[in-house]
Amino acid sequence: MRIWYQSMAPLYSLGAYLEALQAHAAAVCSEGTEVVFNGASEHLYGTMIPQDIVRYPYAKHVVQREALEFCWQAEQQGFDAIVLGSFSEPYLTEARSLVEIPVVSMPESTLLVACSLAPRFALVALSQRSAVRNRALVSRHGLEGRLTGVHALPSPWGESELNEALEAPDRLVADFEAAATKAVAEGADLLVPAEGVFNEVLFKHGVRRFQDATVIDCVGTSLLYAELLVNLARRVGIGVGRAWAYARPPAEMLTQIRKHAGGD
Repeated sequence: MRIWYQSMAPLYSLGAYLEALQAHAAAVCSEGTEVVFNGASEHLYGTMIPQDIVRYPYAKHVVQREALEFCWQAEQQGFDAIVLGSFSEPYLTEARSLVEIPVVSMPESTLLVACSLAPRFALVALSQRSAVRNRALVSRHGLEGRLTGVHALPSPWGESELNEALEAPDRLVADFEAAATKAVAEGADLLVPAEGVFNEVLFKHGVRRFQDATVIDCVGTSLLYAELLVNLARRVGIGVGRAWAYARPPAEMLTQIRKHAGGD
C-alpha cells in the first residue's frame, strides 16, 4: 500500500517536522505500507507561514489549490490513498470528486475516530484565530453536539517555533496542559491537538493522556484511517458515493477542463 501525505506547510524548510512525520509513519503504519510526504510549494509562502495566510479566504484559495493537482499526481503515480494532513482541510470535496482513490482529511478522520473513543471531545488550537476556524470545521462535519469547546494555547506559536519544540518541548507541553485543564473541566474525555506540528511534538514526547482524558494522535489516526479505506475498497468493494457531493466529471469533460486549466 502506498499513501501520499500532503501537508500544507512547506515541509523542506521544517526539517525536524519532516523527520518526525517519517518516524511516525514507520512506527504506526502496517508492514508493507509506504508513506511519501509532500509539502506545499516553498515559493507560494515566501517568508510567510500557513497561519499568516489561511485567515484570508482568497489567499488561502490561491495557495492551497495546488493540493488538487497533488491529488491528481498521486493517483497518476499509482498511490492507493491520499491524506490531506492539515486542519485547514483544503478542497476535500473537490479532491474526492477528482480522483478514484480514497482521500482522507486529517480533521475529519480524527473527529470520526474521536466519536468512537469518547462521548465528548475538545480541540486545542494554536491561537484564538485558529480556534474560530476549528469551531467552523467541527460544525462543517456536523459534530457540534460532541464538542465541549475549542481552547487556544495561552501563548502564540508559529511554525518555526513548533518545529524547534520537537527537540525542546517543555514550553509547548506546558501550554497544552494549561488549555487541556480547562477542556477536561468542561467535560472533555478526549483532546485533539488541532495542528500537525503541534500533534507531532506531543506524540514524539509521549503525551497520550492528560487527567485521564485521551490525547488523540491526529497524524497516526489519519494514516491508519487511510489504510482502512484502502482495505474497505480492496476487500469489501465499497468506496466514495458519487450521486451528489462527490460526483466525478466524465472522462471527456475532465480531459477538456484540465487541458484548458493547465493540467496534464
